[in-house]
Amino acid sequence: MNILDIVLLACLIPAVIQGLRKGFIAQVVAIISLILGGWLAYRFSSALTGWLGQWIEAPAAAMNIISFIIIFAIVVTLLFLLGKILEASIKIILLGWLNRLLGLIFALFKYVLVLGLLTVLFDSINGKFNIVQESYLSSSVMYSGFRSIAYSIFPYLKSLF
Repeated sequence: MNILDIVLLACLIPAVIQGLRKGFIAQVVAIISLILGGWLAYRFSSALTGWLGQWIEAPAAAMNIISFIIIFAIVVTLLFLLGKILEASIKIILLGWLNRLLGLIFALFKYVLVLGLLTVLFDSINGKFNIVQESYLSSSVMYSGFRSIAYSIFPYLKSLF
């Protein structure tokens, strides 16, 4: 274990805190709301722009942005409220501890995935500019592990870099 391992482990501390604080439901709802909100806003912003154009006079680009923001905000807000209702239901049936435990696991998974992608990106940059010696990186248990996880989840990354 070297200093890089310690730094990478320290990067997981916020995941533990976030997972325990927010819980599983809040984290899953947050990710789903961003993805679904973005997709629905992209899909239906032009229709809303046409409808709003009947009452509001503004440049088309501004109307598209306003429509996108309105749809995105509505979807995120509705899913946030749904998440709060689900969390309240979980607390009523005394499964709050399970929500927090699964939240911890989910948050760790997210952080490991992000760190894995960052290691792959760093490998690509390091291969071109030789910032850190490869022997030092390969001696790190965490670095190699994160990189392996990223490549197993996203196997096409090997062909990109």
